[in-house]
Amino acid sequence: MRCPYCGRNSERVSYCTNCGRDLRTPPSQQPAAVQPPQRYPTPVQHQQQPNQLPPLGYPTSTPHQQPPYQQPRQVPPPQPQSRRVRQQEAPVPVPPPEPEPPAPEAPAPFPPHTVEQLQALEQGALTFNVLDTTTDGKRKKTVRIAYPKSVAWQQVATLLKAFKEQQETQFETIIIQGYLPQDPGDFTFTNGQLIFDRNVRLGGQILNRYQIDTGNGLAIDSVRIVLSE
Repeated sequence: MRCPYCGRNSERVSYCTNCGRDLRTPPSQQPAAVQPPQRYPTPVQHQQQPNQLPPLGYPTSTPHQQPPYQQPRQVPPPQPQSRRVRQQEAPVPVPPPEPEPPAPEAPAPFPPHTVEQLQALEQGALTFNVLDTTTDGKRKKTVRIAYPKSVAWQQVATLLKAFKEQQETQFETIIIQGYLPQDPGDFTFTNGQLIFDRNVRLGGQILNRYQIDTGNGLAIDSVRIVLSE
């Protein structure tokens, strides 16, 4: 027979092998079935307290809302930039510098080897201006003059002319210093220098000596002349 309770028994069985009920007793006389205790308790749902953060591991009450879809802004394609072709300007021709006029020839041999040859150069002297004159008692006199830039022999001629105009027999040493008009200077000459020493003892003789330097006395093309009379 089949169990009237679960329907899984065969015939000639007094007790149901599945639910354990007595098949000989009618169902109306069977005691009420006792519900077996639950093996695992039902999990208690967490009740969120107001103004408190939910515990870790539990989702928030507010579901995540996905931001609405926004259509991406379309960027216009870059416009091709027009190239400006710069015309190459033709270089302005620079005129070559004008050649300097040739220097005049010296009226006497230069550099001079004698006082007579030195005296012959004076005719080519340039016009000069006296800047100042200083003396050291009665022994030395210094005169500063200014005149245009010139070649070496013209410097010597101009210094010699200034010496003859400024010499005084009472001074043992007379110094003539030449300067360029645009650069008079304060410490050294720039356009030649003449030093005249009177009554200098050279060996067993007493002579007058000329020492002349052109330019600033330090340049490569400077000329030094030393003569005695």
